Amino acid sequence: MISFFNILSDFTPHAFHFLRPWALWLYIPLIIVVLLLVLSNREQKNWKNIIAPALRPYMFSKSSKKAIILPLLSLFFGLFFMILALAGPTWKKRIIPGEKVPAVVLISLDMSKSMTATDIQPSRLERAKMKISDFLDANPRARAGLIGFAGTPHMVLPFTADYKLVKHHTRSLYNWEMPVQGTNMALNIGLIDTLMKHVEAPSTILLMTDVINDNEAVMLSDYINNSIHKLEILLFSTPNGAIIPKTNIISQQSPTALNNLKQNDKINITTITLDKSDVEDIAKRISDKLVFEKDKKQDAQEWDDKGIWLLFPALLILLLWFRKGWVVQWCWIPLLIINFSSCSPESKHADWWYSADYRAEKLYEKGNYEQAAELFTDNIHKAAAYFKNEDFQSVVELLADDTTAIGKYNYGLALAKLGYYDEAITAFQNAASLDASLQEQSLHNIDASKLMKDQAESILRFHPHINSIDSILKNTVKEKLKEHKPKPEEEQLSSDTEVKKLPTKGDRASDEVQSNIHRAKEQKFPPKDFKMDKQTPIETRVLMQKTNADPGEFLHRRFEIQKQKYYPDVKQEKEDW
Repeated sequence: MISFFNILSDFTPHAFHFLRPWALWLYIPLIIVVLLLVLSNREQKNWKNIIAPALRPYMFSKSSKKAIILPLLSLFFGLFFMILALAGPTWKKRIIPGEKVPAVVLISLDMSKSMTATDIQPSRLERAKMKISDFLDANPRARAGLIGFAGTPHMVLPFTADYKLVKHHTRSLYNWEMPVQGTNMALNIGLIDTLMKHVEAPSTILLMTDVINDNEAVMLSDYINNSIHKLEILLFSTPNGAIIPKTNIISQQSPTALNNLKQNDKINITTITLDKSDVEDIAKRISDKLVFEKDKKQDAQEWDDKGIWLLFPALLILLLWFRKGWVVQWCWIPLLIINFSSCSPESKHADWWYSADYRAEKLYEKGNYEQAAELFTDNIHKAAAYFKNEDFQSVVELLADDTTAIGKYNYGLALAKLGYYDEAITAFQNAASLDASLQEQSLHNIDASKLMKDQAESILRFHPHINSIDSILKNTVKEKLKEHKPKPEEEQLSSDTEVKKLPTKGDRASDEVQSNIHRAKEQKFPPKDFKMDKQTPIETRVLMQKTNADPGEFLHRRFEIQKQKYYPDVKQEKEDW
């Protein structure tokens, strides 16, 4: 057991102070209580003088000054030490390690028309997609996010540790999916800043592009210089450049822009190689600086509160009150009752008496979820309050780094609410693997997420009373496949008929599918009055009337909605693109 002398061994008078000096004002009511007790004992002596001397032995028991003084002294010194402990005497700082925060990597893929050039086989864009797969196979160990940009930037996938999911989405990216052609680096940097500004650890932005001009080089340098993050650039271009398909424009890198970027210590430029060494070097640099330790907060919480040790002598002294004959007039109890009667969790100075978590719990029970979320000190309870308040984006940001089973489970619930069903299913699977007790609930939510995903991507099957989708689809061109009976001169197909070439256009002779890929009638563009918000039912947020075998179609419609919502004023740079 630590002795009192060991505690004082490192005492430094010049650093001595109180963490809560306001508590010293409690000595004033303590002195008043002691004076009241002394005065009450004097009144008892005066009362004895009124009684006849012959009756005093029968009305009063014998007492001594010791029986009166010792209880008063124990009361005084007991409360004296308790008040001193509450004031928080300290003279030494305690060592608090900084919070460790994992870094992330944000992959920004150039999907402009110039990336379809074939000077790098099979094309610059296809080679970039292969390099993303090789980069993830090199295991940078950081959570990865993916965005694609051309005339407008679009988030393809939020930060996730599931590299298989990132590679799956990468394979579905093509230039024709972009709603606006061209290359707008300013908007791309704006989206990068939006996604990275909440990342506390110095992380990496992996820019995969073919050409960077002088203006773009200046913008990239300015952003990186004002950011804690670093930039890795992987270039997909040849020295002689290439002609962009369907144009007479030559896409060639400017040496001046590269030289300006190379002078920045926070920017690394890598030229692609035939093997995997280029992305492996990038992955190693990210993996080597994966964990970042946040700076400790320089405030009073770093001082080691020595007041707790004063509670032990105070409690020992107060134990003497239980001895027979040590009766103290508890005249100070009404003062405490009056004081505590005005310190409810909703009072002005509730933080004097209640912890932040207790006040947050009371607010949570009353339905004040937003205020409760601000008061909770741990992320799990914060996330629960945000979830009740339907702020699912905040839940995702809070629990993105949580590795516990319940954290993964709640992370999946929030993702499902936001419509990221694939990521939600992955989170539920991780939760079930970490905690067997969550398997039944996770399986139920996995099935529900798959069902909601199917509903969002399948043909509308509404009940008669559901007609809100009509207003959204009223501007959609609805073309039905024409059916006609086979003409006499048409060949009747049989099981042994050899079909050399299927027609690519025209009317269908029957409604039977021509292959195992079910193509379906879809919306070419989202309606102009299309709005996506939390109150809109999932049935009215369907982008396609039926699922398409090509996931690129879905991404194209998603990018088109994002363009109308976030970049309505951006126009095509070149219509022939």
